[in-house]
Amino acid sequence: MRGGLRVGNLFGIPFYINYTWFAIAGLLTLSYAFNLLNFNSSWNLPTALAVGLATSLGLFGSVLAHELAHSLAARAQGISVTSITLFIFGGMATIERESDNPWAAFRVAIAGPLLSFALFLALKLVQLSRLVPETSGLGVWVSNIAGANLIIALFNLIPGLPLDGGQILKAVVWGVTGDRHTGMKWAARSGQIVGWGTIGLGLLLGFAESSFAGLWIGFIGLFILNSARRYSQYLQLQQVLTQLMARDAMRRNFRVVDVALTLREFADRYLIPAEEREVFFADCDGRYKGMVDPEAMRQIERSQWELENLYAILTPMDQLEGIAEEASIPEVIRLMRNGDRARVPVLSPTGAIAGLIDKGDIVRSLGERLGIAISPELVQRVREENKFPAGFPVDIDSPA
Repeated sequence: MRGGLRVGNLFGIPFYINYTWFAIAGLLTLSYAFNLLNFNSSWNLPTALAVGLATSLGLFGSVLAHELAHSLAARAQGISVTSITLFIFGGMATIERESDNPWAAFRVAIAGPLLSFALFLALKLVQLSRLVPETSGLGVWVSNIAGANLIIALFNLIPGLPLDGGQILKAVVWGVTGDRHTGMKWAARSGQIVGWGTIGLGLLLGFAESSFAGLWIGFIGLFILNSARRYSQYLQLQQVLTQLMARDAMRRNFRVVDVALTLREFADRYLIPAEEREVFFADCDGRYKGMVDPEAMRQIERSQWELENLYAILTPMDQLEGIAEEASIPEVIRLMRNGDRARVPVLSPTGAIAGLIDKGDIVRSLGERLGIAISPELVQRVREENKFPAGFPVDIDSPA
């Protein structure tokens, strides 16, 4: 979930503030200020507003630190974190992929609550040490931010997606059953129960006490419910992807050329007339010899192009990591991810090149299987950028 105003970078991770956050920051500032005035008649309005604003900013920093903990735990596993976004209900770290095993997923999920709890303990120690007068503006701020971090830690440990507790539940079930999808199913269902329960609590408080807090709790419950449903949809899409095979998505979008061609002949016949970039394989006597790398020609003196043939810029077949036609699409995605490659060769049972598959092909084939119209422009953009579109089932946000 990314959008809003880009604030900067932390540890190389871009972070954003969604425009909804500014509204809640203003309301929190006023709420804190008026509470201070109600409980301490010696305070004046400017001082109360200053402490209220500082408290809102402290809450901002606490949520950011919570998300940063998730992000750094993911990065420690070699997982790219594309952004952190703060919004009206908290924060969201968008990661490139999920962890490879349940213990690693558990570490990423627990990192945020652990940091929030550590901040609570550190601020509580400051309070107990009496280093800061309890009734001073700074003392009130320390008390408020300590309490906020405790609430952030405990609330996020509720066992239901999209909360950290749901991620922890998913990791535990995944570890016990050995199936990540089973973990996701349990955590998503738990999230829906938590969502409905929170909505019910909000309605109860709203009608019983006519309080704004009840309405706010209801909105949080609605957010949890919608996010849990999103994870359920993600799981369904993952199951569809598992049913798709490489042969369902591949295209025979390559050309086969004679390996005996000189580099000059290859350039004149195929590269110069080409209107768009093509993929070439070279063969000899009907047998594939490897994939041609036109970029490698830049390393060869043009005076040698008449003398060298395609062997000079060839990646031999035994060095090409391809995938079988019967391989599932998740296997293809893992191969792309581990090799950081834009496309993967699909091999026939005899070891010949049956086709090529890239991320655009995967998006197109998933749309066809689901009966969803995917525009050629979107497919081409995915292909050119070598990135799945936002919300695609292999790129899931990690909320907290």
